Amino acid sequence: MEEFEKIEELVRVTGSSFEDATNALRACDGNIVDAMVYLEKLGKLNTGAAKTTGSTVDEKCRKAFEDVKKPAGKFVDFMAKNKLNIKKGDDTFATVPVGAAAVLGLVAPIAIPAAFVSMMCGYEYSFSGNEAGVDKANEVMGKAEEAAAKAKEAAEKAKDEFDKI
Repeated sequence: MEEFEKIEELVRVTGSSFEDATNALRACDGNIVDAMVYLEKLGKLNTGAAKTTGSTVDEKCRKAFEDVKKPAGKFVDFMAKNKLNIKKGDDTFATVPVGAAAVLGLVAPIAIPAAFVSMMCGYEYSFSGNEAGVDKANEVMGKAEEAAAKAKEAAEKAKDEFDKI
């Protein structure tokens, strides 16, 4: 560590002036610990300086954690408090927590195409619950059902064309 870096560190840790830190470091032949002791003996050590720096870091870390925790908590609440409902006509085939359905989609990637195919066979998917975002999720699910209906139509047309051959 060069002299200037040591002086900066002394100023940061002790809260002393740049001039006092320079004089202390030079009086102690560049030994930063001895320079701290020297400043303390002269009464130029600001004992709250290091604590203030530490608490500022703690506060920043705590704030960063809170900034992440809020949206993450909302996401977890949405996954736990809402349900995915699978119906065919008036019959309910299954009702599962959204979180479980998401895990199934991640663990068994075939589940997503299977859900799309089941939509082509008349199954309907919807979300229920009180959490914000359910309506938006149902809009997206409605669009997926429309796409499945169009895919079914296209498959039926292709089958009819094939049958003519």
